[in-house]
Order: sequence, then structure tokens, then C-alpha cells
Amino acid sequence: MPTEFSFDHVFRAASPATIYNAYFDPDHLATQDKLAELGDRVVVEDQDDGKVRKTSWRVSSLRQLPLVARPFVDGGKLVYIEQMTLRREANEVDLVVTPQILGGRVTLTAVYQLAQAGENQVKRRYKGSVNVNIKLVSGKIEKGIVAELEKAMPVMADCTQRWLDSRT
Repeated sequence: MPTEFSFDHVFRAASPATIYNAYFDPDHLATQDKLAELGDRVVVEDQDDGKVRKTSWRVSSLRQLPLVARPFVDGGKLVYIEQMTLRREANEVDLVVTPQILGGRVTLTAVYQLAQAGENQVKRRYKGSVNVNIKLVSGKIEKGIVAELEKAMPVMADCTQRWLDSRT
């Protein structure tokens, strides 16, 4: 059974579009990737019809995986496909992260919901689930991933806010 998570944050920003545009901006992504110790981010797909934008990247981690996980990953470092689908009219971004480990038996799916929360304030709710399909250890791995998200989300939100502030 998947492990669910939800994180809320209020950004100082003019509109939801300001936030979702940042999520697709190469400079913003590079800033966050450096902080998250991610290496190459290569665009795999990028389509935009004005209402929906769908972009996928192949992303590699610079950090070594724990010793117990290394046998399952070539080179001992995680590579994953990150797919974001922006639905402009709904002010939502769908996110799917599929690590290239264990034949797709690990996935993270989420939605960034963005709403105006006042003048120059945008509330973001990041809600989703982690699903690991490995007998006996699924729950432990899922909880570990969510624990990492709990640590990373405030840091990434702060990074995004600093990046937004530098552009105004």
C-alpha cells in the first residue's frame, strides 16, 4: 500500500503562474539540482500546447546510494525520470518520478496545487504518494523516502523563494 505525504507552503509571488513557470525554468532547476546534489538533467520530452505543458527529464544523483541499495543500481548512483505536466487552467502540476531501479517497482506520484492566498502570496500544496513494490520491505523504503522529502521540502521551498526574490 503506498505511503502518502502532503506539504503546504506559501510563497511570496504575484500569481500561481510565477511559481509553475519556475518549475520549468532551466536556471531554477539548476539552482535546486545543485542544492539537492543532482548531476545531469537532460530533457527527454518537452511539449506545450498553451494549455498543457509536459516535460520529462533524465536526472542523475551525485550521491552514492546506501551500501545495501548499490547492487540494484548500475554505478551505485541513482538515475530517475522526472515527468511534470502543467495544467495551466487548473494551476496544477502533476509529477511522476520513476527511479531506474528494480524495473520500475518504485514510483513517486504527486500534484502541486497552486492557489492565490492573498496579495503577493501563493499557497502550494504538494501532495502525493510513494509506492514501492518489493515484498517485505516496501513500507520501510516508502517511509524512508517520505522522511527524506520531509527534510528536503523546506530547503527546496526556501531555494525557490530565494530564486523568485532574485528575479523581482
